[in-house]
Formats: sequence, structure tokens, C-alpha cells
Amino acid sequence: MLTPDTVLPSPHASAWPARRMWHWWAAAWRMYRQAPIRWFGLSLVPMALELVLQVSIPVAGVVLSKFVVPVASVWCLIVLDQRVRNGRFAIRQGMARTFRLRGRLLQLAVLSASVFAFQIALLWMWVGPSVALGVATGDPAVVTQLTRLQLATVFAAGTLPGMLLFFTAPRVVLDRVGVAEALRENRRLLAAGWQPIALYLVLSMLLVGSVVFQPWLLLLGYVGCWAYRDAFDSVAAD
Repeated sequence: MLTPDTVLPSPHASAWPARRMWHWWAAAWRMYRQAPIRWFGLSLVPMALELVLQVSIPVAGVVLSKFVVPVASVWCLIVLDQRVRNGRFAIRQGMARTFRLRGRLLQLAVLSASVFAFQIALLWMWVGPSVALGVATGDPAVVTQLTRLQLATVFAAGTLPGMLLFFTAPRVVLDRVGVAEALRENRRLLAAGWQPIALYLVLSMLLVGSVVFQPWLLLLGYVGCWAYRDAFDSVAAD
């Protein structure tokens, strides 16, 4: 739960130096240390759901997961926010809040799926349409043709369009801001606070690419939550 001594002054985004990113990292780490098993488990929910969908549903499972998993990610974001604000994970309440988003939830799912579309387009241009189609349909024979380096590159490239959702998703989900307005705010903040965000992007590309070799590095995702709180709630630690 937030307490007065954990609140730090939040500078205007235009004044953020590159080192501001370490405030977000430190806040995420302090939060993680309070309940490491639960936080780690929460980070696994979208991955587990994606794996189940892709393995259990032939051909369409991969594409379907790109629309369903963002819904699970929204739920995780809400549960995370509830824990930070109120000291409780409140799983059921988070589920109810997720489905109350309705149309906005669908819009976020489409935006998130566009990241996958970007990655498939990259594969299409890099190794050809047959491989891109095989990856999109989850064909194991095709996926195993790709080297770890190729997979790491494609994963890392997805962080570029993913920055469209950096501030957008939490603003829509937690603050009930319209998607169009949140996208405009996101663009403004990415430009104004470009130094720490560029550092975060570089680290994200390196670490997301490294997930092929070290899956635990997905915990970097919690840093984005604290960047949002720094920008809109003047909070830098829990």
C-alpha cells in the first residue's frame, strides 16, 4: 500500500533525465520483493494462457491468442494496481473491472494484436511468406526452422510498435480515458520524456530478445507500470 514517505515529487515529463528510468526500476523491484511468488505468478498468467491457446487450438490458436491474451494482461494490470493502491490483489474484483471496460477492452486487444502483425510482416520481408504464415498459424515444423537469434530479433522488434501502448493501456484501463485521447497523451509523453523511455526501450529490446535464452527476464514488464504511476500519480515507489 502506498504511504506518504514513499511518494516522491514527479517532474514534468519534459524534465525527465535518462536516470529517471532507474526510479521506475527501483520502485518495481521494491514492489516485487514484498510478494515475489505472487508477482512472479501474475507475470506468468498471460504467458500460460498464450501457451494453452496456441497448443490446444490448431492453426487459429496463435492468432486467437493475440486477441485473448491482451484481456488477461489488462486483468493483470488491474490486479497490480489494486495491490499497489489498496494492499490487496483482489482477484475477483479485478475480473469484474476488466469486463466492465467492454468496447475499450476490444480496442486495446486490437492495438495489441497489431504488434504481432508487425512481427509477422517483419518475418515476411526477412525470411519469406511461407515462414511468416507458418509462424502465424503455429506450425511447429516451420517455427523450428528459425534460429534462436531470428526468434530473439522478432521478439525484440515487437517492442517498437509496443511503445504505442506504453502509457495508453494504463490510462485507458485504470483512468478510463478514451483510447484516442490516451494515444495522443502517449505520443506526447514519449516525445517529452524521451530520454528515460528510450533507455527503457533499448533495455526492453535487449531483454525481450534474451527471453529466448532467459525467460525470467519478462519481469521487466513491471517497470512500465511504475513509469505510468510516475507520470500520472506522482508516485515513484511502493
